[in-house]
Amino acid sequence: MFRTQLEDGIMGMDNRKGSFWMQLHEHYKQNGYVPPSQDDSDGEDEPDFDPAQFSLCFNRKPLTDELRTGVGSGALTLGGADHMMHKTPMVYAANLSPTGGWYPVRIKAMFLKTGGGNLTELQTSQDTKTSELIRVSAKEEVLNGSPSLDHGVIIDSGTTDTYLPSLLKEPFQEAWKHALGDDQVYNNNLMEMSADEVKALPTIMLVLQGHELGNIHNADAIGMAKQHQDMLKQGRRRTEEARDGLPAISATDVVIAVPPEHYFEESSSEPGRFV
Repeated sequence: MFRTQLEDGIMGMDNRKGSFWMQLHEHYKQNGYVPPSQDDSDGEDEPDFDPAQFSLCFNRKPLTDELRTGVGSGALTLGGADHMMHKTPMVYAANLSPTGGWYPVRIKAMFLKTGGGNLTELQTSQDTKTSELIRVSAKEEVLNGSPSLDHGVIIDSGTTDTYLPSLLKEPFQEAWKHALGDDQVYNNNLMEMSADEVKALPTIMLVLQGHELGNIHNADAIGMAKQHQDMLKQGRRRTEEARDGLPAISATDVVIAVPPEHYFEESSSEPGRFV
């Protein structure tokens, strides 16, 4: 979607004072950040800009008790990535169709981590007794909607929500009940909850097929499966026992944490009720 708009000339670049890229460059300098490949040998500040690259930062507005001024809906960065926005080192998932115009990735596994928390909080937390990692018992073809290793799910910037395939409903519900109790059913019904109750729900952990070459220097990054030994152990054990035909998880795969604040949404018409 973004590629078509840019090619059609809806957004342009030039060197006039106040131009789009100059505003961004000034923002860099004011915040003390200099792009790593910038060359100041000629005494001139040149922007580190690659017109073939762009990045999307997915975010959402915070819960009621965290409301603050500013935009909380994410950002589009043209010409590369804005490292000022990063809280953790970047890791790379494999694009299954790099010339196809879409951005499909292959899901290797899905887990529920009880107690909530984002990726950084889960990694730094020392209290493991109150947290459990539960694997959703779904084969790779169910997670991706196809047995073909060349097919996956797309990262779609024009879609308002993330949708799970219908075949995943039963194994996801099984894991959800394991995490919260047999009387708890995941549904889309509006319910009264506090922000703290929402945050205490399980974090959904997705494991994506990693781009091995791109991750050579990122082995110690928090987003690499290598840093999540509990996941790797489950992946290896399941494979060795051939239990349920679940795929193995590689140390070079990528881990994404979806905390409950990101999959539970507060009603705009009925604050304090979530779906």
